[in-house]
Amino acid sequence: MTSIRTMRPDDIDAGLELCRLAGWNQKAEDWRRMLALAPDGVFVDEQDGRVVATGSAIHYDTRIGWIGMVLVHPEYRRRGIASAIMNRCIDALRDRGIQSIKLDATDQGRPVYAKLGFRDERPIVRYVGAPHRRALASPSAARPVADADWPQIARLDEQAFGADRIALLKHLAAEGSAVVLSEGDRLRACGFVRPGHNAAQLGPLVAEDEASARAVAEALLAAHAPEQQLYWDVLPDNAHADRLAESYGLTVARRLTRMVLGDVNHCGRIELVHAVAGFELG
Repeated sequence: MTSIRTMRPDDIDAGLELCRLAGWNQKAEDWRRMLALAPDGVFVDEQDGRVVATGSAIHYDTRIGWIGMVLVHPEYRRRGIASAIMNRCIDALRDRGIQSIKLDATDQGRPVYAKLGFRDERPIVRYVGAPHRRALASPSAARPVADADWPQIARLDEQAFGADRIALLKHLAAEGSAVVLSEGDRLRACGFVRPGHNAAQLGPLVAEDEASARAVAEALLAAHAPEQQLYWDVLPDNAHADRLAESYGLTVARRLTRMVLGDVNHCGRIELVHAVAGFELG
């Protein structure tokens, strides 16, 4: 018997098993964050008492919903389970009145999502490597996030992303490192990095210009072990982001397609985005 239901904390180990089978980067903290942000929007497919698939549907206010963590156990693929999970995620977001539903699709998933009505929005690439630090003309002026910074962080990130996701950002700051760059009373950039199973994940990194983005990246990487792998996901429509990731010696490992269902007007300002939060988060 097949049953799609909301995920519970005691399903996290099963979710991690699916991540390991797929070679994905998520840790238990990622699943816990998903459940905290969307307690009614993370789903599992249980067959004969065994969790064989997952999917997540997070919403950022009513403008943007994000589908991710669509995983199916290899023994249960090609049975329509992924499509069933996807439809459950879509329904959950539509029930909340979400205007624009997005996801980052692999080449394999893209035709499946197209059949559900998703359209291509833009490419997204993952840079991977052990970053080498570049010398700056002067020490980075970026500093750790303070409580007083959050209103400006929220405004800058909302401009970049297209919706309010301050709850996500606070989770990421608690799980890893978060820094900002200010000029006087004005916040010019903010960035986050968090641990992962295969590599640390840098992002989001939002900045008004390339120099500010580099200062934040430099501060985030200051405590990064030289041999540790890093994931840095960027939107190539912002050439500055590509150039910045490449300047640290990272190389493209994956190319995906950002897709959208519904309103296409919530795109944010791509020129501000120097790293996204991750394929599963937007």
